[in-house]
Amino acid sequence: MKFSNKVLPVGISLAILSLFSLLIITLNSQTNHIQFKSMLIGDIVAFINFILGLLFLYIGINRSNKIFLITFYGGILFRLIILSGIVIVIIQSFEINENNFIFSLLFFYFFYITVEILHLNFRKR
Repeated sequence: MKFSNKVLPVGISLAILSLFSLLIITLNSQTNHIQFKSMLIGDIVAFINFILGLLFLYIGINRSNKIFLITFYGGILFRLIILSGIVIVIIQSFEINENNFIFSLLFFYFFYITVEILHLNFRKR
């Protein structure tokens, strides 16, 4: 199996592994429950953003360049608007540690964006 065929399954596997490990730590944690909950929520929000990004990629991947760019950049704009709204609602609604939430969201966001870029870069043309 080529490297290009491994990027997306490895990225999704690492995403699911991080979600389950943070969920287990959050459920078993007694002292830092709020900190781990904040990290878990940040990972979940970034994962939803990642899935939406893959959806927009697969909508435009085998179309003309114009349609691909419209779906790609439109998807980025849509995802950022949705992401900013979700972040505002979560910070105002949930009892979380804002610093842990924002830093985990940024970390997982950049991780998932890297997986998307590698997937686009190494896909079959």
